[in-house]
Amino acid sequence: AICIVPPGVSGFPKSLADLWEREKISVWYSVPSALMQMVLYGELEKRNVEAMRIVLFAGEVFPSKHLRRLMEVVPRPRYFNLFGPTETNVCAFHEVKTPPPSDEPIPIGKPCAGDEAFITDPDGRLAPDGEIGELCVSGPTLMSGYWNDPDKTARSLLANPFRPAAGSMYKTGDMVCRNRDGLLEYHGRADHMIKSRGYRIELGEIESALSSHPSVSEAAAIGVPDEAIGKKIVAFVVLHEGRTESPDAILSHCTKKLPPYMIPESITVREDFPRTGTGKIDRKRLMR
Repeated sequence: AICIVPPGVSGFPKSLADLWEREKISVWYSVPSALMQMVLYGELEKRNVEAMRIVLFAGEVFPSKHLRRLMEVVPRPRYFNLFGPTETNVCAFHEVKTPPPSDEPIPIGKPCAGDEAFITDPDGRLAPDGEIGELCVSGPTLMSGYWNDPDKTARSLLANPFRPAAGSMYKTGDMVCRNRDGLLEYHGRADHMIKSRGYRIELGEIESALSSHPSVSEAAAIGVPDEAIGKKIVAFVVLHEGRTESPDAILSHCTKKLPPYMIPESITVREDFPRTGTGKIDRKRLMR
């Protein structure tokens, strides 16, 4: 049976946890934000969720410290990080077999069966293992094209120069590298990179540093246009329930994790973050 989350429930962690227990959910698929809220506020440790055997998450980065806590509270299921833009559907996956270290990112793993992943440098050549480049995907999960938009289709689906027989290739705009274990690691969106003081900066690295603070529940970093330095970095955080922490203390924490040019100009503490319809942080509304 398929259990659709009822309207109005997704925003309430305890109601979601009630759904897990009441419906004896065995396979769960959602954005990490929903799981993170449940482990923080859903009182999962008090519930009977023994029916759960697989937890799938996709759509955004799952902070390692929150996934670790979830796996400790609900240890029975297998956990899978799924990855892929709409144009490729899910094209890569990684099973998280043990609770990850709190300060290490979770790999997006390896291509799904039949798909191929190519990592390209700015000149369109294959990037060496360990070097960050743009992820390009070909294979059976790739779309045929955009509905009634042949021009956009032609711009997005390219001939595959590395394996012509594989058919078209899609440039995802996602930055990845292949680590020593042969797994893909996600390094943010190409359009999530900014240039500040002459340095190329991946905002996700700043968010990871902010999230590693023990009092921080969620974090978002945004590049704001600045005539003098290109982009200045402003950050927003939500603290764990019952915690109080000054922005200066969080900034001090960041200085131990980041080089000086990546330290945010300011940090604003908020009660919560605005969300998109899919549960992701709405960065445009955050800046209003």
